[in-house]
Amino acid sequence: MRFICDVMLGRLARYLRILGLDTVYIKNYQELINITQGAGPFCFFTKRTKNTPEGSIFIKADRIKEQMEEVMPIISPYIDKGLFLCRCLDCNTMLVDREKSEIEGHVPEFIYHRHDRFKVCPSCKKIYWGGTHLEHMETWIKSLLKDW
Repeated sequence: MRFICDVMLGRLARYLRILGLDTVYIKNYQELINITQGAGPFCFFTKRTKNTPEGSIFIKADRIKEQMEEVMPIISPYIDKGLFLCRCLDCNTMLVDREKSEIEGHVPEFIYHRHDRFKVCPSCKKIYWGGTHLEHMETWIKSLLKDW
């Protein structure tokens, strides 16, 4: 299942990506048409109340915590714990593991010496590593899924 978030739901798109869900963020409705033509099943989340495609799911909440509560019944069947933190938060591409030696010079020196595992987005080249931000995301995931 592919999830699509409109321009008002960029933060929701990032949080769905943290959960490993294939989530596209669109800035206009022409992109929606281009993405969905000939595509498999998808779910479109929007804040827009008028002129939305049939089957769109209107998100009422403005805060991310409440937005996640709204979408959990929809996304929960598609959550795979093995895919958590496997997508680029910026572009949705699946991350790949990289040897530490390949990362040298591409991250700050203290990061290079402090961490041994790195992932890279093959599309936008963003580099990911463990740290307090990862610990916060893992805590958030556990909190989110405790009732599911």
